Amino acid sequence: MGWTHHWSRPTELPAELFAAAVRDWQRIQGATTVPLAGFDGTGEPQVDEEHIVFNGAAPQCCEPFEIARVEFDRRGDPAVMSFCKTESMPYDVCVQAALIVLKHHLGDLITVTSDGNDDDWHSGRQLVCDALGYGDSFRLDR
Repeated sequence: MGWTHHWSRPTELPAELFAAAVRDWQRIQGATTVPLAGFDGTGEPQVDEEHIVFNGAAPQCCEPFEIARVEFDRRGDPAVMSFCKTESMPYDVCVQAALIVLKHHLGDLITVTSDGNDDDWHSGRQLVCDALGYGDSFRLDR
């Protein structure tokens, strides 16, 4: 059984807001002791002004977390729905942290839900608070 986090956002995110989220994510990535890797659990995470892509380092990997500033829904919808199944592996806390950072910068442009509840996000909020000084008020969207 999987453990999954979900988000919905418009097809194009404002460049300046996404860039600010990327900068904050890079600070968290540098501060965490959780082994992170690229898309398939090997190599390095891809982080630039247009993408955040990472997975846990193999064998502690499942599905990659990936978000791009511009994404298109295959059905032509103006909103893109995405998810990341982590099976509660160690990198789950980093997926939570990335979503907290994105919510902080994008506000109502992104909706974040999860298989868990707000209590299950304590470690993600703590990681963001320790690295960036915000995130303690994050709550999942309903």
